[in-house]
Formats: sequence, C-alpha cells, structure tokens
Amino acid sequence: MKNILSLLLMALVAIGMQAQSTVHLGYCGGEAADKGSISTEGKAWVSAAIYLPADMLASYEGSTITALRGALASKVNVDSLRLWVRTSLTGDNIAEAIITTKTTPKLAKGWNEAELSQPLTIAQGQGLYVGLSYRQKAEVAALSVVGSPLENACWVQLGHDARWQDMSEAGILSVEAVVEGNNLPNYDLGLAAAMANTFADASQTQMQVTVVNNGLKPITGFTLETKYEMGDDVYAHHFDVALDWGEKTTVNYQIPNRSTVSYGDIIVSLQSIDDGTDETASNNTIKAKFALVKKILIEEFTTEPCGNCPRVAGYLHTLLSRDEFKDRAVAVCHHAGYKTDWLTKSCDEKLAVRFGVGYAPAIMVDRKPIWPELHACPSQSELEAAMRFCMQDEAHTTINISANFDEEQKQLHVVVSGKRDELTAPSPVLTVYLLEDDVKAVNQSGATGAFYHKHVIRAFASDFGERINWEINQYEHHVTFSVADEWQKENMQVVAIVSNDDPSNNKNCYVDNVEQAGFPISQANSVSAVGSTNEERTEYFTLDGRKLDAKQRGLLIVRKTNADGHQRTVKMQVR
Repeated sequence: MKNILSLLLMALVAIGMQAQSTVHLGYCGGEAADKGSISTEGKAWVSAAIYLPADMLASYEGSTITALRGALASKVNVDSLRLWVRTSLTGDNIAEAIITTKTTPKLAKGWNEAELSQPLTIAQGQGLYVGLSYRQKAEVAALSVVGSPLENACWVQLGHDARWQDMSEAGILSVEAVVEGNNLPNYDLGLAAAMANTFADASQTQMQVTVVNNGLKPITGFTLETKYEMGDDVYAHHFDVALDWGEKTTVNYQIPNRSTVSYGDIIVSLQSIDDGTDETASNNTIKAKFALVKKILIEEFTTEPCGNCPRVAGYLHTLLSRDEFKDRAVAVCHHAGYKTDWLTKSCDEKLAVRFGVGYAPAIMVDRKPIWPELHACPSQSELEAAMRFCMQDEAHTTINISANFDEEQKQLHVVVSGKRDELTAPSPVLTVYLLEDDVKAVNQSGATGAFYHKHVIRAFASDFGERINWEINQYEHHVTFSVADEWQKENMQVVAIVSNDDPSNNKNCYVDNVEQAGFPISQANSVSAVGSTNEERTEYFTLDGRKLDAKQRGLLIVRKTNADGHQRTVKMQVR
C-alpha cells in the first residue's frame, strides 16, 4: 500500500511539474480606458493592433496563444468584435475569435476575452500583430487607449479600405494575447513607458518610468540605469517595490539635466531584479519620451445677440477660478457662431466655419470631439468633466513667451519659443493672440446689469496658425502687435497655441499645448518675461543647467519663484 501511495504521489508531482502556466502578452498591463478619443464617421470597420517583435517573443517560442483579449471604451453602436493575430497588418488573420451581442459571453464595455478554436504556436524568429476589429453602426470612440506613448503600441485603421496609421503617440492599445506553455519565463520585468520632463527644473530632469512584471514569479525590488545617449555618466536608482505577475507600477526619480540636443536621447535600462535574473532582454531598454507640461485650451463662441451666452460664460469663469484649473487652462473667446458683434474678428468667423459652429454659446476643449461633435453648449458639470478629461493628455511641445513693448511706436514685440519631442503633431502650427479682459459690453442680450467680456481677441497673427520652422527640435517665432491706446494693458494677455493643422479634417486639428502670459509694461528695447506679477525671486542658469551668481547677457534659463512658492521656468534672451 505504501508503494502504491508513493507512486501516486510521484505521479501527482510529475503532473504538477508539467502543468502549463499562463501569461498575458501586451503593453497595457491589463489597463482599459473608460472613454475613447479615436473615432471615424458613419458606418465602418475600425481596426487596431499592437506589434510584438520577434525578439520580444523569443522567450515564448514553442508556447501557444490560446485566447485573445481586447477592451472597448464603449459598446454603443458596436455589434461585432473580432480579435485576431496576423504576421503583417495587411495580411490575413492566422488566428481569430469573434464576440457579438449574441455570443456567450456577450460583447461588453471593458475587457472582452475569447478562446481560439485552434491555439497558435509561437514560431521561432516571428513577430506578430495582435489586434481587434469592430463594426460600428454610427460614429463611436470605442478604442481603448491608455498610458504613455510607446513604440509599436497602437496601430489604427479607420475604415476597411483606409491605410494603417501609427498612432502610438496617443498611448497604448488595450489588447493582449493569452499565452500558455511549460517554459514561460519566471522573471521578466519589462519597461512599458518612460517619460522625461527636462523643463520642470533648470538643474534636474524628472523621470517617470512604468514597469510591468511579465514573469510568473513575484519580485520585491529592481534597479534601473539611466543615461544620456551620447554621455558617459550612468545614474542607477534602486526601488523596493513588490510586484506580482501582471502588475505594473510607475516610479519617479531625478537625474542631472543636460541639453538633449547635444547629449541625445535619454535611455532607461533594467540593471537587475532583486529576486533573480531577468530572462527577456528585449523589453529591458526604452527611450524616454518628453513629458511636457500640458495646458488645455477652452474656446468659447459667444456674441452679444446671444441671450444664453452670459450663462455659459459664468460656468467657464467659475471653473477657471478653481485651483484645479487656474494654472492648467487657457480661455479664448470667438465672437461668432450666432450672428456677430462689434468685437468679431475675421479669425473668429473662419474658425466657426472650419469647426462647424453654427450657434452660440458653444465651447470646444482642445478642439477634440469629446462630445458627439467638436463643440457643444455644455452644462457646468459637462464642461468640468471635459476639462478634466483633456488635462490627462500629454503635451509634445513647450511654449515660452517673452516680449517687449515699444511705448513710442505702440507696438508689442512677442517672441514665442520652445522645444518638441519626436511625437509632435504631424502638421504643427503656431497661433498667437493678444487678448483683453473686462471689456464692457455695448448691448449683451440675456445679461442683467453691466456685463463685461473676458478673453476678447484684440489682435491675432493668422487665422489658423503659421507653420512652425524647427531647428532640430527647437523653434522661435516672432510677431508684432499694434496696441490701441484705449485698450487696458493691465487687462491684456498674450496667448500662444501649438496645434495640428488639417484643413481636410477638422477633428484632426487638435491642440497640443497652449500658454498665456500677462502684458508687460516696459520701455522699448527691454526684454521681460511675460508672466506673474507677484514674483519674489529670480534665478539665472546657463543652458546646461549651471546656476549663475548674477544675471548676464545671452540666452539663459530663468526661474522665477512667486511669493506663493509657484515656480515658472523659461528660456529667454537677456540683453
């Protein structure tokens, strides 16, 4: 009897040793979006995919893909979802599964998972596209895109015959392959995203790195190495972070600032795992993207004949006064949409035509189709939600504003400069406005008592923006505005907007970043940073981050600290 029991125990142990393990292969770490941002009009098939290169799949050769997972941000107007695997984006499906409103389980918002009728073996030296396609009965933003930009993480085809577009700058597609095998890696910590904010401080670069545990075993800590591509210094940082399989985390740390123009890209690598040896080298190194300070643009279409405009203007002003938004949102008013008034400019009317605004009040946020259209007449809660939604986006350009005012000529000379990362808008343009607040209305419909307009465009450089001329990854743009004597200079601001210009598709004219600064009242030939009026301390740095004991002539980084502790850093020419 003892021998029989021993044999049974040995058999059970052997079965346990041969039992297959399961992992999910993808880039999203199991994350799905609540709201989508990519869409196309009408009835259409929409497809999207991630690419898993051969070197990434090398650790999984011989294992099988048994199921596919794809998330939808919405199931409205969607009746069929096909999950698939291909060897090329335009090739045939070599494995697929279909989920509809009638299958079990049924099509759902969030994650949808289906088993393959024939498991797919991962072949040696082969890369795979893992994707999804859904049929929409009408326009819907159903694609789930999360996280930060990552190479090969989001390919999109908006229409059955449309060309595939690399939209990895939007984030990571929520799609995964379920892989089973006997020899899956025990330790596989992957770098899913890396962001570098080199503009938050003159001497330090803030790093933000997301890691995912793709291995079967949990880990308790890891060490990252960071270096500039053409530099010699290596910066090591250790993190005591526990991660089970499938879990991900984001860590933050700083390295000394360097000019990326001369030092190249910032490279982050996994040096080691505390608990064992990482078995998959292909996902251990990543190039950092630039996480730039993002502000959102709210454009209000308003006119004096519009009786409802004072109400919606009140919503906007209430939200802009909140701490959450006052340093992150910039507003511009276009006096068009419903008739015109004495403040209407040609740019207002042309923008209304381009974006299909045929009424007032109407509001756009970052020129994105957050509502069914690009614009809406929202309630205060709807506008608040839209602003919060766009604040989650990341900018790919910086905007610095400096200026000097020629009192004799009554001209404001503005210099707008900045940098970009490699994922800037495909057709970036710069729009510069001169605005004035508290302009007394002549005959505002719907207002009780005196009514004062805010964010009024007094002057503008172009209707839809001017093409940005890049020098490597930097730009500098000059514009001059004539300033009328009756304008109240203390109530004026300069607003600069970097947006994508696509005359053929108004939904592709999104805003990447926006900045505003108060009017400087200074003498001719003096250059002053346009900004806060409660500055308490000003510090000067060279472009490579070296702090100066005193101001000197030349191109410097200037950091100004206000009485409330708020800091603003700009690059400016000091004379």
